[in-house]
Amino acid sequence: MTASVHSPGALAATVHVLDPVGRVPLVLAAGTEITDPAIADQITNPRCWQDSKLPAPKGVRKAKPAGT
Repeated sequence: MTASVHSPGALAATVHVLDPVGRVPLVLAAGTEITDPAIADQITNPRCWQDSKLPAPKGVRKAKPAGT
């Protein structure tokens, strides 16, 4: 049985990110399909994505306002 992998999208531009495990620099070329949410979270410029939209963050909770 294979697990389905949700892909945030493909890159429209070459980007520089850090490997989330080894913390080493990575260069990802335009056209690369990004499957790791930890890498996708580092790519914050919408123009770097083929559909020009940032992928939705996974499991992010909004902080409660102070004093509530």
